[in-house]
Amino acid sequence: MFFKQKFLYKRYSRITVPVIFSILFGMHLLNYEGGYFFSSANANETNEKKILYWTCGMHPSVRMDKPGKCPICAMDLIPVYEKGAGAGEEGTLSSVELNERARKLAQVKTDVVDYRSLSKDIYTVGLIEYDERRKAVISARVPGRIDKLFVDFTGTEVIKGESMVWMYSPELVSTQREYLLALETYEKVQQSPFQEVVDGARSLINVTEKRLLWWGITGKQIEELRKNKTIQQHMIIYSPMSGIVIDKAVLEGQYVKEGDAVYTIADLSNVWMQANIYEYEMSWIKIGQEVEITTPAYPGEVFIGKISFIEPYLDEATRSVRIRCDIPNMDFKLKPSMYVNAKLRIPVEEMGQEDKRYTSGLDYLCPDHPEIKSSRPGICPEDNKEFINISQAGKEKNGKEIIRKGVVGVLPPVAPHTQVEREYEYVCPMNCYVSDTPGDCPVCGMKLVEREKVVSDSGEKLTCICGKEWNPAISPQECAMCGSMVMKRETVRLPSGEEVQKYTYMCPMACMTSDRPGECPDCKRHLGRWEKLKISGIPDKKTELKKREVYTCPMHSEVISDKPGDCPKCGMHLEKITQVLAIPATAVLDTGIRKIVYIDKGNGQYIGKEVILGPRTDAYYPVLDGLEEGDRVVTSANFLIDSQSQLTGGASALYGGAMEFKDK
Repeated sequence: MFFKQKFLYKRYSRITVPVIFSILFGMHLLNYEGGYFFSSANANETNEKKILYWTCGMHPSVRMDKPGKCPICAMDLIPVYEKGAGAGEEGTLSSVELNERARKLAQVKTDVVDYRSLSKDIYTVGLIEYDERRKAVISARVPGRIDKLFVDFTGTEVIKGESMVWMYSPELVSTQREYLLALETYEKVQQSPFQEVVDGARSLINVTEKRLLWWGITGKQIEELRKNKTIQQHMIIYSPMSGIVIDKAVLEGQYVKEGDAVYTIADLSNVWMQANIYEYEMSWIKIGQEVEITTPAYPGEVFIGKISFIEPYLDEATRSVRIRCDIPNMDFKLKPSMYVNAKLRIPVEEMGQEDKRYTSGLDYLCPDHPEIKSSRPGICPEDNKEFINISQAGKEKNGKEIIRKGVVGVLPPVAPHTQVEREYEYVCPMNCYVSDTPGDCPVCGMKLVEREKVVSDSGEKLTCICGKEWNPAISPQECAMCGSMVMKRETVRLPSGEEVQKYTYMCPMACMTSDRPGECPDCKRHLGRWEKLKISGIPDKKTELKKREVYTCPMHSEVISDKPGDCPKCGMHLEKITQVLAIPATAVLDTGIRKIVYIDKGNGQYIGKEVILGPRTDAYYPVLDGLEEGDRVVTSANFLIDSQSQLTGGASALYGGAMEFKDK
């Protein structure tokens, strides 16, 4: 016990001695030669500035109408001036003056607020994985026996269309017999006067042919069967894609059931990297950003990938969110399960840009099946037709008009006490499609029927996802068919006291809202298109980065020009860059509630201001509000200046220093 007490005494004595010395040194500064180095307002200035009251620096609740002693601690009372007096400009929190000798002893340093090229570097560790979109399983579509495997081991590279499996299937043999029998029957009855018999024989051919296609028999093989009328005892299974065989699940001579996996193939020309980003770094991460990837396996080599997905939830254990990057890997250097180092360099000017997930939506659809949409080009699984861009919807292709299922809109507001304009639309009887023109439903094929659009006097229209519309005055709370209502409204109170309705775009399944039309990235449904009223009289408090575009030399960053041209040092063409207004991180007093900086106004005067800053980079903060280019801020001794602004009492009582909390 004695040893423990002795150890604690030595430990804390090492800490307290420097602290006591610092306090004594600060008191020496504050009371040097019997007067303050830091001069705040005093009684001699009363002729120029109006005194509101007298207060105690230690007890701001004490207020007197004349100078004297504090009734609590007997300290001299100090004056508090009219708001703005002694501050010098609007938004000032405190004002402190420092003579030349005090500035030298306190080692006050300043820096100029200027435009800079800032970037945020985020480092993390990732894991290489297969691209799930580039994996395929070769499976047995019919039960049978594996008589030959053309690929003997895993790791073999195969190409699309290569023979993989030679197998025997009794069911396949019997289906070929049925197909030949259907052909023979059709040849016999095609001259029959009974159309039902002819149609039945043709239907049997179509059914058996489709069954053969489902089982993996190609159209060319079916055509050979039709010509030669020779039943094949074995079938060949081909590779559906080019890639590497990463798994072989069967052996020659083994019997398999329908659906059993034989091979697994992966295309390694593009791989994924999974990495974790901490919660406090999430504001910097956006889809589409480039990622630099390095690995000890290839020193000095950098692989470039792009963020393609950000998980919509947070890992509770690690307080991080997982991101996924697409990395081209044409040389197959990056192997699945390989650990890599990842670096994201994000320019500060990209902060606040919208995530591409919420603006792009699904850009491709099938021309004959508009309900089938995709985020990338491809082939429609229904009819093997190529997807078209969504922008082509409504145009003609191959002589056929393409109709895109559009989002429901609102009519312009109707003036009060005027007759409601009646409009008509065409809707599917099954409530699966709505159009402004007559025709057939592209979903179910039924003929569209005409009906009247119901619009209220205010121009509002409630629309269910099923295609029904109601007058808002008599509408139900929810659709009887799907239980959803497309519309979302918010009540906004104007400064005058008037309440108005504000409308936004909302997903019918309540997955998300947006300020623009499109398609919900979660449930893939169209966002209801509703009017968003611009509310006048309500100030927009959103702050943005202060940016400027300049031209600089890639080799000489000190060369800056506001016009394009060539570098005067090396002759290289100047490149266009974006700079943001920034201040050094050492100039900021961050209390956790607000951020304070002290501005050098010259002649030893320093004023404290609250500023709004963006996320910190390595050594700088981007400025959102509170500072202008050319302001000179204190980067050293600012904490001492702020402490004096509170000790004098005037600034503390009237304005509050950096360490004072805002009123709730």
